[in-house]
Amino acid sequence: MTWIYWLKNYQHIWQTFEGMLWLINGFIHLLFAGAVARDCGELTKRGIKPILVSPATWAFTALIGGVWVGGLYWLLHHSTLTRLTSHTLKDIQNEA
Repeated sequence: MTWIYWLKNYQHIWQTFEGMLWLINGFIHLLFAGAVARDCGELTKRGIKPILVSPATWAFTALIGGVWVGGLYWLLHHSTLTRLTSHTLKDIQNEA
């Protein structure tokens, strides 16, 4: 069997597999967009403004960017890399 014969006879399997991957990818994007939108709403209820852009923009970019934008959102809003410590807050208040 050659590759051409195999591809011609099993093309429908590859198309089905590719379609399933697209559906799973779309579902993951929807999940991340929903999670980002929900978390932005929770931040807003606590009086914390989202970093860089509005909550709707974060949700839309998560819908388009999926896991990568969700990771960037988490990094900016929930990681210890960008979280202000109480010591830093005291320094900011003393400078003002």
